[in-house]
Amino acid sequence: MAAQIIKEFRGFSGAQVLLMKKHNRLFVRKIGNVERNVERMAALQNQLPLPIIYNYSKNKLDLEYIHSLDIKTYLKTNHYEKLLQFLFGCLEMFAENTIEKDYTAVYIQKLKEVDFTDIPFTAQDLLSQLPKTLPSSNYYGDLTLENILYNDTRGFVLIDCQTTEYDSYIFDIAKLRQDLECGWFTRYDNAMIDVKTRHIQTELLKKYPVADNDYLLILMLLRAYKYAKPNTYERQFLKDWMKILWK
Repeated sequence: MAAQIIKEFRGFSGAQVLLMKKHNRLFVRKIGNVERNVERMAALQNQLPLPIIYNYSKNKLDLEYIHSLDIKTYLKTNHYEKLLQFLFGCLEMFAENTIEKDYTAVYIQKLKEVDFTDIPFTAQDLLSQLPKTLPSSNYYGDLTLENILYNDTRGFVLIDCQTTEYDSYIFDIAKLRQDLECGWFTRYDNAMIDVKTRHIQTELLKKYPVADNDYLLILMLLRAYKYAKPNTYERQFLKDWMKILWK
């Protein structure tokens, strides 16, 4: 019996994400560059709540489907404190063992992938402002609120971690700010949870002041910008926020 496609999830990084059904069992299938997901899941599987991997091939990954709330829906009807403590727990684990690392070469490599034509600063401008040395550590790789689910039984579950050259929990916090500060995860609707997300950000930056850096946030916005098609709402959203943040 062949697996049946139930629906396609909205994605942004080019990978295809499908809800599948086979033998009355639901599962998630991701098609694309999935090797980086599998590598990071292997590194984190005993440390964080992650979906179970069912099958993996070169460009296809089948994962456990978790009946859950997305964080936007969760925050509409719940206090933010439980989510904040979950994030603290993840980041504290990441920060246990660190070594200072110069990220200049990583910045240069990654900024070459971005078209700066319509951005109000150059790659060199941004490079001159970014902190060169940060604590290299264990990390998640794409720690956004969109990649956190809430299940009544299991609590918070993380999805879509990935191997990246941005191997520091400081970049994870900067990536979280993409949602907490800029509202990327609520870009299509006004969820009226800004007060809660700002409280979460305030507490995170109070505990991890190194991450209180708008140039790092701009760097994370550029990770999404390179996937945004010209003349789209997404690209304009990201450009507007980079203009606000650039000093």
